[in-house]
Amino acid sequence: MNIRVTSLLKITLSTCLLVSLPAMALAATIPQKWKLDVPKTNVDFEVKYLGKATTDGKFNKVNGAINYDVKNPTSTTINFTVYTDSIDTDRGFRDSFLRRKELLNTQKYPTMTFVSKKVSMINPKEANVTGDFTVLGQTKPLTVRVTLSDIENDPITSKPTLKFCATGLVDRYSYGVTAFPKMISNIIPLEISGKLIAAN
Repeated sequence: MNIRVTSLLKITLSTCLLVSLPAMALAATIPQKWKLDVPKTNVDFEVKYLGKATTDGKFNKVNGAINYDVKNPTSTTINFTVYTDSIDTDRGFRDSFLRRKELLNTQKYPTMTFVSKKVSMINPKEANVTGDFTVLGQTKPLTVRVTLSDIENDPITSKPTLKFCATGLVDRYSYGVTAFPKMISNIIPLEISGKLIAAN
């Protein structure tokens, strides 16, 4: 091998090494395991009523856990508890109406829960998660679509975070909530969003 070829090879290898070092450093800093940042979690919903109008709402009190492993995403577990009395549609009289026993029956059933059972990956950032959804004492299977963002640094803590969004459709009739069929739609879109933080 002549001197010119040898020098060119050394330059090429050195360049490749320099280019790969930042990527290697980034990979080394990405946490493998993640958990739910509960205070940053939101549960939102929509309700269609009178055939045309739509009301947005949320639940102000939630709790739960997400355990996500980058290297084994199908082992992810999700467990959510939503406190039904914390419903908030920005109208006190409407919230009281939704809390009544014919609908959420919050006095008898203060929580709704979702416990994951199976994770089916669609691509590295999306999955269908099937689990048990319990409302008003009745448990039915529910599948939600979960999407993850790119890893970002939290502007306050400077620590890596992952944003997530889980969406699904709940048929209230399936849980025995059949009151006011001409007033309130039976299909309720749900969205749970928030952040994951490093678990270790």
